[in-house]
Amino acid sequence: MTIGVSELQKDIGIIRNLGETLYIIDKKTNEVLATVFPNKKMPQESITQKLGGVFANSKLEEKYQDKVEDAISDAYEAEMLEKYGTAHAR
Repeated sequence: MTIGVSELQKDIGIIRNLGETLYIIDKKTNEVLATVFPNKKMPQESITQKLGGVFANSKLEEKYQDKVEDAISDAYEAEMLEKYGTAHAR
């Protein structure tokens, strides 16, 4: 089911009696602002848990094992080189 923000403001009871997933959209931009799941159909794994595991298998290179700040600094420098062609100090 899809509704606009103004429809939701007029009748908040829509959420109380929700039987299917509800998408709240901005009708001007046709952009989805929120997704509301009915209480009985909540996904077993939360979105936070899914996103939190994105970097679970990532590891720092050996030279950065105890120097996270150095890894961040080198990554920033590499990004600046790619973006501007020269390294910029912070």
